[in-house]
Amino acid sequence: MATGRRPFSCIPLLAALAACGKPGAHKAPAAEDAGQGSATEATPVVLPAAELGMADLSGFAYRTRPGHASFRAARVAEKKGDWAGVATACEQALAADPDHLDAAYLLAVARAKLGRIEQILPPLQKAVTADFGKWAQASLDQPALQKFLATPTGKAWRDRVTADRERFTAALARAIVVTSHGDLFAFDRESSRWFRLTRTGGAVVAQLPSRSVSRIAYITRQKIAEAGKHQTKVGIGLVDLATGKTRRPIAIATTGPIRVAYNTKKLKRFIVRVGKDWLALDEEPQLRLVPTPPKDKVGAPAKLADATWLDISGRTARLGRATVANISADWDEQFLASAIRIGTSHRVVAAPSPGLIDSTSATWSPDRSQLAFVALADDCEPGTLAASAFVADAATGVVQGPLERGSGLALEWVSDRKLAIAGDTGVAIFDLDAQIHPATEPKSIALAGADGLVAPRRKPKCTPEEPDVVAEPSDEPAATDDEPASDDPVDAGVGD
Repeated sequence: MATGRRPFSCIPLLAALAACGKPGAHKAPAAEDAGQGSATEATPVVLPAAELGMADLSGFAYRTRPGHASFRAARVAEKKGDWAGVATACEQALAADPDHLDAAYLLAVARAKLGRIEQILPPLQKAVTADFGKWAQASLDQPALQKFLATPTGKAWRDRVTADRERFTAALARAIVVTSHGDLFAFDRESSRWFRLTRTGGAVVAQLPSRSVSRIAYITRQKIAEAGKHQTKVGIGLVDLATGKTRRPIAIATTGPIRVAYNTKKLKRFIVRVGKDWLALDEEPQLRLVPTPPKDKVGAPAKLADATWLDISGRTARLGRATVANISADWDEQFLASAIRIGTSHRVVAAPSPGLIDSTSATWSPDRSQLAFVALADDCEPGTLAASAFVADAATGVVQGPLERGSGLALEWVSDRKLAIAGDTGVAIFDLDAQIHPATEPKSIALAGADGLVAPRRKPKCTPEEPDVVAEPSDEPAATDDEPASDDPVDAGVGD
């Protein structure tokens, strides 16, 4: 009986099954695609966490090592749009110096430009994990990497950056900030890793922290070529330790002297005095200096964080401080006193043998139980170790030390019982308990490569300071095109 239906045929099914065995009928995902962005992956890609930062501070000095010549050649090729040449030169740079982070990042961009998507991840991981503050967000915003970021591996990379950002900011929150050859770095004692905070090529001459907002303002002096001549330019930049973001310096319309402070009252911003005028450092959308009304008196000591300010003249920086919390003393015009009284215990502390306590160096331990200070010899000979570091117990007034001596010292607490001291030979962390029980613990641990703390070293009158004059342009570090000109190096390679 006719039903109106077509009879079932197995011929199409058999043909399809037969085709499955023919070459080219169905291409399985390549093994290399499975880990590098195949669109047909069945399971999500997960990238394991790697150690952030560098094991040694010297690792960031790759611009002084052999691979940098090839990297410079890569930059020349980049400007010409020769991405094959960029890739080759970057590979040569990394062969000579595997830790050349700029070459690693630029190689990732070059491979993206050349469509070598499966080869992007290794150099990208190298650059970002070692210098997260510079390259992490850039790797997500870089136009050339968007095709890579759309792959499963790229999506995993985006997740990795998000997770690592929390680890990075947590490390900065507990780290101690030091200077090294004119730039700022953070050392995390928990992981023993180093993080780079500024990237000025050695132009930082001074810095002032505001711990209440986890920010550091830094001052630079650089030699800039303008109209065929080299001129010294002074700038101010900002490090946000809460986010890990560093803002590149903007120009200050003077070569000095200037005063920098943090206004805690109406403005709640860093302020800069140029001549008789105070300027406020606005942060958004870009850094800029804006005038403040004279009637606001934003630079009055009572309106400043810790009643502290920083004076910079030439390449010399000097702290000033009107008062110190929980301390009373008859400070002289140099912020020195022969004795102080601790407010909570009413104990009187005198500078040992004989000397003057420097108020600008006085700093309380996190638990407020110990006061560290630098004592300066009242009468000394040039070239002598006339600055000494001491710690006084707030409850008893008992003084411990000297922990260190030198021609000039700076102090910063690392924890309740550990104190960082910057002296003539660098920076070391002193364990107060080890001073009492030296057989069980080393007295100090040196931070190799660090030459200073955020606070400038306090020196006695007999120790000559650097001349408080404007340096000749030839004395300043020159600006280079190795660093991007903008805050966010995303448009190409490492340029803007």
